Amino acid sequence: ARVGVMWGGLMTAALAVSRPAVLVRPAVCAGPARSGGICMLESIKVDVRKQPKSSVALDISIPGDVTKSVHEQVLSKLGSQYEVDGYRKGKVPREALMAKIGMERLKLAVVEELIDVGMSKSGSQMRLQTIGEARLQGELEDLAKAYEPGKAMTFTIAVDVYPEVPITAELYTGLKVEVEVVPFNQEAYDAAILKLRDQYADLQEAEDGAAAESGNQLLVDMIGYAAKPDGGKGEELPAVAGGDNVQLPLKPGKFMPGLVEGLIGVKKGETRDIRVTFPARTSVPELSGKEAIFEVTCQKVQRRIFPELTDGFANKVKTGMTFKELDEKLREGVQQEVDAAYRKNAHRAIEKALIKALPAEFEVPETLLQQVSKERFAAMLSDMRERGTPDEKLKELITKENYERYLKIAAPMSAMQVKADFSLKTVGQQQGLKVSRDDVDDEVMTIQAQMLQRGEKFKESEVRPRVEAQLERGMVLDWLQSQAVITQVEPGAGAEGTPEEVL
Repeated sequence: ARVGVMWGGLMTAALAVSRPAVLVRPAVCAGPARSGGICMLESIKVDVRKQPKSSVALDISIPGDVTKSVHEQVLSKLGSQYEVDGYRKGKVPREALMAKIGMERLKLAVVEELIDVGMSKSGSQMRLQTIGEARLQGELEDLAKAYEPGKAMTFTIAVDVYPEVPITAELYTGLKVEVEVVPFNQEAYDAAILKLRDQYADLQEAEDGAAAESGNQLLVDMIGYAAKPDGGKGEELPAVAGGDNVQLPLKPGKFMPGLVEGLIGVKKGETRDIRVTFPARTSVPELSGKEAIFEVTCQKVQRRIFPELTDGFANKVKTGMTFKELDEKLREGVQQEVDAAYRKNAHRAIEKALIKALPAEFEVPETLLQQVSKERFAAMLSDMRERGTPDEKLKELITKENYERYLKIAAPMSAMQVKADFSLKTVGQQQGLKVSRDDVDDEVMTIQAQMLQRGEKFKESEVRPRVEAQLERGMVLDWLQSQAVITQVEPGAGAEGTPEEVL
């Protein structure tokens, strides 16, 4: 049985039982003990036992006078709620009320309240950083059957707690790691040059009768129509789906699938009807996934003449710029990506070394392992959707069997992530590393602009904590990298792959 709610801070408040609300919790006084109107529960005993996987067991013993007091108060409360024929509400005799409620239900309600009372006591006397839900050991119904009014009752509550990471500066300064070098990405540089040449290409009209080829550019008039079931043209689509004097580069993937391919070979003055299907994600939501027919009239077939790599070309990109300056700027951009990739390699190696430096007895809570695996599973499905996997296929993957299989596969990876997160948090605290509010604000604003541009909902209360955690994580890893002894190795010559790579 599960009791409690998700805890994220110090357990200084009373703990609540997670169950349907049977009654409003009354104030409970064990016998006559009162002080200034505040009920005293000093006679309730709570013992804490350390358990594996960063959890504790709370052995709670409630004496007979408290069980009797709670029993009477629960019965009184239920009496004010139940109606019995022949009696006014709240004036029902005890025997008639118990006959109406039933002993089994009454005992269950009393036991639930006794658990609340016991956990309130434990919450008031202990300071535990807890995670997830508290769990009643055994079944609530069995505890209710064994319960007798006026007799002592004992039960055990298990709960996961935040682990204390047994790590000191001696263990994490001077970590020895191998980091794969990242060579200059010539392909990325060539692609950047090609993109600029394409962007600033000159257009040369082809001779009459020339058939359009891939890489050419067309000047067309386009009218879109909804496709009828019989293959004919239906209603005209909104103007956003067409128009006059449209520049249309013949690049596969540039527009909706089928449009460019259907115009290969077209000639000046020729009109073609091309059947297409709008993608699931489109700038015009009402056209999403719909079939359409485009009536396209070609006005011009144009060849794209790429400029030579000269100062004149660079001047087109930016007035006054030489090609040497443009080349240096592009190489600088590619090098930044190379440096970012190397930083990622270094951080990955340092994380693994940090985890290996932890004492073998360091364990992490099962609650966090399940939470991390659940988040990874959701992220995997989201990534598959972004890559174009149909929703129908994703629904087929979301089964109990697939999820349980994934949990088993992801368990080592999730454990590594949780251990790394706690270790890095501890290092940051020990070294006084803290991200500035301005840095967090800047990143949050960037993400907000990106999400709004994509038409997604932005919730700062959800985004800000993740951003702050991510930036702090990077800051700590950068500090560890500055303290580490790094040996650079060629790509593929490093240590074995991470669990992410294996998966």
